[in-house]
Amino acid sequence: MSRGHRRPVSAVNDNLPRATETDDCAETTESMIEVGALGFSAQFTVWSLRSWVQAFKARADFGVATGGTFAHFGLTAAALALDRMMTVLAAAAARSIDIRCVPCRYLSPDERLLVEAVAAAQAENFFLATVALRKLMPGSAARLALPHAADLARDLRAAGMALEAAPEPLPASALLH
Repeated sequence: MSRGHRRPVSAVNDNLPRATETDDCAETTESMIEVGALGFSAQFTVWSLRSWVQAFKARADFGVATGGTFAHFGLTAAALALDRMMTVLAAAAARSIDIRCVPCRYLSPDERLLVEAVAAAQAENFFLATVALRKLMPGSAARLALPHAADLARDLRAAGMALEAAPEPLPASALLH
């Protein structure tokens, strides 16, 4: 899964590097869901998305960036499906996509959409999976990404990693700063 053959990414499909790779990378309070509040499978999916973006930006091999985690757990096919789904997203994103740094405590709205797409695909609700993907990319790209999201969902389920949709964020009035 080498990134060496990829073309440069336009600024529209890439988030600018953050000044610091800390928890203050959460730029809005709109999505104050903590990644730690998610189940293990969703946390793993978020970590995978963030690791893919980190590897993509660094033009590094995804397997190396994840420390061989997918291969170690027999999820090589899942890594390939994630790579293909994210490659479609990177090439066809309708807007700048908010995938946060790996250590960020908070789930972005776009990360939530991707988790929901994979969760819906695991439940074999491909309509809802497509709806979630369509919020990130044009319809034609969502149709290209859907089979890869379904493969990822199937491979995670086969490994005992059932996903649930992310919880609703707390209203801004309930947040403590």
